[in-house]
Amino acid sequence: MSWLTIGIILYSLTCICYSENDTFTPTKEWQEIKPGQGVPAGLHIRINLETGMKEAKLLDKNNEEDSEIKSSSSLSVTIPEENTDTETNPSDKKKVKLNKILSDALKTLPKGTLGIDFNSEKFEKIKKDYKSYDELKRSLKEMNMNFKSDAEIISELIKDFQNVTKEETKIADVVRILDNFNYLVHQIDNAIWFIEENGLDLVLLPNIVNNTNTALRVQSMRVLGALTQNNPKAQISVYEKNFGSYLSQILISSASTDELSTALYAFGSLLRKFPHAQKNILSRSGIRSLITVLSKDCEIKIKAKALTLISDLIVEKHLAVANAASQDASQYFDLNFEEWLTSNEFCQTVDGAISQKMYDLIDQPDITEYFVQSLDITAHICQRVWSQSAQLRHTLLTIKNRYIHTNEEYRLEVAKLIEQLTRLLFRSPVEIKDEL
Repeated sequence: MSWLTIGIILYSLTCICYSENDTFTPTKEWQEIKPGQGVPAGLHIRINLETGMKEAKLLDKNNEEDSEIKSSSSLSVTIPEENTDTETNPSDKKKVKLNKILSDALKTLPKGTLGIDFNSEKFEKIKKDYKSYDELKRSLKEMNMNFKSDAEIISELIKDFQNVTKEETKIADVVRILDNFNYLVHQIDNAIWFIEENGLDLVLLPNIVNNTNTALRVQSMRVLGALTQNNPKAQISVYEKNFGSYLSQILISSASTDELSTALYAFGSLLRKFPHAQKNILSRSGIRSLITVLSKDCEIKIKAKALTLISDLIVEKHLAVANAASQDASQYFDLNFEEWLTSNEFCQTVDGAISQKMYDLIDQPDITEYFVQSLDITAHICQRVWSQSAQLRHTLLTIKNRYIHTNEEYRLEVAKLIEQLTRLLFRSPVEIKDEL
């Protein structure tokens, strides 16, 4: 049996159920059903494979239809008598009739024709397991009613935060709320909405300034960094709330690695591409706080982060000044990094930080690369001091010597950077070669 034949059967059954044109008048003989004719229930129907037309007749009790079904020239199906129960909904009648027709039709098909074995129990299970189209529409409508915008979520989280913080024992709930803020405020519009909903005063300021719990301060500073990163409007609002000074104090006073690292992240997010804040924060306590981190007894990666922030801000200024057509170029001219750094003994502090952490740098070439790049950027400020430092030269040459005698490509690349830096600082390549 071909797929075309099966399609003709299903198409014919559909027309039988839904046609509302003139009704077919049956007899005991096969008669051709005209297109669009309605066919009464209780007839024997077949498709004449020779003519391709539908034919129908009254049922015959002598099982003559069995022989017709087995004939190679036709396919047939019997339409059951219609239920005359007047209380049944007409639409339900159609559904029952159509299900019965399709069920009987499938039974007459040879096994394997549709690639499945028909099983009435499976058929009923499928109908129970899968929702109808109307049920799906109702479910989707209910789901849409539960959807909330990011702005609505932020407003609710601020209210939740105010309620939770009244109970000191619910620190885990506060951390969860702050973690949700950290995810949401990365988007610029969400960050602005957080600020408009007074999130700075209600959420961040109390935790960063007054909270004694280090974990909550760290999580709050993460939110602050995400809020201000590449978001000028947020940077202005945060600057006006004096967060720069609070972050500077944390960098000066804290001994926690996590707190120092997160404070540097928030500090950098606030200052980058914001020359007005750089001038007013760094010229006061900002530069001193960064240099204090360089002198702390903390992990070398924290020192690298502070030194990288300083060098990045210097590069930012040079690029802006070089592009004189930029609207912000005039603001960068007022940034006197050289004076701020030298007055806070930046050059001497970096010299001591590198010399004291020589073996840490040898073991961590990625951190060493950050240091070397930052030294190269700030060399014009510190060359006079660094060129006279025997311990700095010894440290750089020792690290270079260790790296150059390995087979690791990355360490060899860092060794080349150190060689270029030493030539720049000490201006004596012959003396350096003899020392090695």
